[in-house]
Amino acid sequence: MVTLVIISVLAAIALPGLSGYSSRKALSHQADEICTLFSRVRERAMETGYSWRITILPGQGRWACYGDANANGREDPGEERMGPYRLSSGIFFGCLLPFGPNDTEVPLDGVSFVNNKVSFSPMGSCNAGTIFLRGEKSTGSMALRTLPASGTTRMYEYGKGWEVLR
Repeated sequence: MVTLVIISVLAAIALPGLSGYSSRKALSHQADEICTLFSRVRERAMETGYSWRITILPGQGRWACYGDANANGREDPGEERMGPYRLSSGIFFGCLLPFGPNDTEVPLDGVSFVNNKVSFSPMGSCNAGTIFLRGEKSTGSMALRTLPASGTTRMYEYGKGWEVLR
């Protein structure tokens, strides 16, 4: 009986910490998925020889990608598409802080790309911008920033300050 009481007390102490860990892990997993998609879209643009675009709808928590084969800047019937994708439950576009990496301002909708669109050229470059992600509770914030010349994406996490994860 004493053993059960001790185990119950230890579990009660540990469970709140585990839920915070689980939420941070979900946020990190969502950021990884978006980073991987950005890389895949960049590769598709280089493979196909035409621009690929990602349209982000922050208010709806979703985004979709398409190959702009006719170069008119919008998705047309017959163009190759990926998505739509949706944020996982408990994850939102936005940030718990008013500033991002390098003290950049966080937009109200959590996406700093012009018109909430990312465009990868056949050379692999893209327009610059940042997507901010946050958990439902105060589980932290993450930022995904594209580098325009290379088209690569850097991932940042806020702990005691913004740290580059990759």
